[in-house]
Amino acid sequence: MSALVAQPAWRPAPVRPVRPVRRAPRAAGARAHLQVVGPGFVPVPAPVAARPAPPAPLRLTALGRGVVAALALVAAAAVAVGLGSVAGAAVAGPPAQDVATVTVAAGDTLWAVASEVAGPGEDVRDVVATIAALNDLGDHQLRAGQQLLVPAR
Repeated sequence: MSALVAQPAWRPAPVRPVRPVRRAPRAAGARAHLQVVGPGFVPVPAPVAARPAPPAPLRLTALGRGVVAALALVAAAAVAVGLGSVAGAAVAGPPAQDVATVTVAAGDTLWAVASEVAGPGEDVRDVVATIAALNDLGDHQLRAGQQLLVPAR
């Protein structure tokens, strides 16, 4: 015959005596985090924390001031070059073109001179406008012997 012996799988931990908890004394004016309050309790607002001081202004060393001055000079030069190129393009007239001189004969008209100078397939009206602009002709009256600048083809 066999015998069965039952043994517990776990053992309870030995019971230790409970010691009372010692609390550190509080500083004067310190408040507990939790309070038991009754009816009519009015909470006192917590003191407002002081604002942090503003950061000190940025102070540059001599090298830093030199770098900032150099960057400002480069930026000013870039702006000056950009404005100068825009102003130069606005002031400059049309691009230079090759011109020839034609002497007006008696009875010649601006249309006749322009049609002689115009290239194949070119609009004579555009050539008339170009000749008038080159010679500052307010009216299109021509005189015999007058020298006209015409676009060279």
